[in-house]
Amino acid sequence: MNTIIQLSLAVICLFIIWRIYKTMKANPQLFSKENLSKSFASAGVLALILIGFVFVLVMLLKTGK
Repeated sequence: MNTIIQLSLAVICLFIIWRIYKTMKANPQLFSKENLSKSFASAGVLALILIGFVFVLVMLLKTGK
């Protein structure tokens, strides 16, 4: 990789980390136990729906042969 590209990526990564830090300092309630549990519950439901959808697609492919 070119040195300029590596330097650019490092600067971009530092900027992203700085923005995350500033957001966490401004809104500490973002990572409260209640908010995280709601987020994980929503992600779990969406994951189950996605697994079911993929299962249906696989079954449709198997029956098509």
